[in-house]
Formats: sequence, structure tokens, C-alpha cells
Amino acid sequence: MNITIMWKSKFSILIATAILGSCMSASVARAQGMMGPPPGGPMGGPMGGPPPGDPFGGPPLVPPPLMMALRAAALNPAQQKQINDIMESSRTSSAPQMQQMHSIRDQIADKLLSSGSVSASDLAPLLAQQAALQQQLDNQMITTAIQIRGVLTPAQLTRVAAVHEKLKQIRTQIDSILGPPNASPLP
Repeated sequence: MNITIMWKSKFSILIATAILGSCMSASVARAQGMMGPPPGGPMGGPMGGPPPGDPFGGPPLVPPPLMMALRAAALNPAQQKQINDIMESSRTSSAPQMQQMHSIRDQIADKLLSSGSVSASDLAPLLAQQAALQQQLDNQMITTAIQIRGVLTPAQLTRVAAVHEKLKQIRTQIDSILGPPNASPLP
């Protein structure tokens, strides 16, 4: 295979990945906001949406399956407040990394959509920064999830685990009908 063709192919994949990554992060943030609060009260801003001053909803503070399973936990008001405080603290501490992530994605988009030439080596430092920030955000998300899990009683954990298993079974059924998420679309 010709080296030029190989680099063009890698560059095309890089562009598609950057654009898709930006779109997916916005979709995940919106989906998190659309899930709404667990029964009994909001977990973010008013009515379960993003907190005031955060128009895009930010990154998921905990893995979305945990947020969905928390709906089954039947949290009491004290637990709701504890979890809300944990999530607000996480949101506040991850805000600088999210601002950096948005800045890096803007820089990548500016380079990719400029009229000048761009090579993979031009984007490599930005991609490395993005990967490091993503790792920090992922670590923060896991720390927050563990703190939230620590608020739940053993009975609530049992209930949440049962809901999680049922959701996995439903996903398995959907995959058996439609094929796995990465399968080609049906004709």
C-alpha cells in the first residue's frame, strides 16, 4: 500500500473521529439531561436539567446506567441531598477540565476546517491533551459514582443491582432482534 494513501486514510479516520467525538459528547450530555431526576427530586439543576449557568449540561457526572438505576433505589430526602451535594462537588471540580476539553476540540475543529494543509502530526499534541483530560474526567466520574454508591443502603444496592440486570437483559434482547450496536443497518 502506498504511504500517501495510508496517511490519507488515517487522516480521514482522524477527521471523522474528531467530528463524531464532538457530536457524541454533546449527545451524551443532552441524553443525561433528558433522563430526568430520580423519583423524589432533581439530581442536577431545577427539574433535573443542567444546573443554572451550564447550558449544555456538561459531561455525565456518573455513568448513565447508574443514574438510571438510581431511579429504582427509592432514595429518602437525606440521601437525595447527599447525592445532590456529591454531584454538585463533582461538577464544580470537573468544570476546568471540561473548559479545557472544549477549547481543545475547538482547536482541532479550527485546524481541520481551515483552508490550509493539516497533517496528523499537527493534531497529535491536541489529541494527546484531549486523551489526558478524558482520562481525568473518567477518573472523576468513577470517584463520584463510588461516593454515590456509598450513600445507598444494602437493600437499595440489591434493588439497583436487580434493575441493572434487567436492563442488561433488555439490551441483550434488543441486540438479538436488531443486531449489536455496531452492526450494519437492516435493509
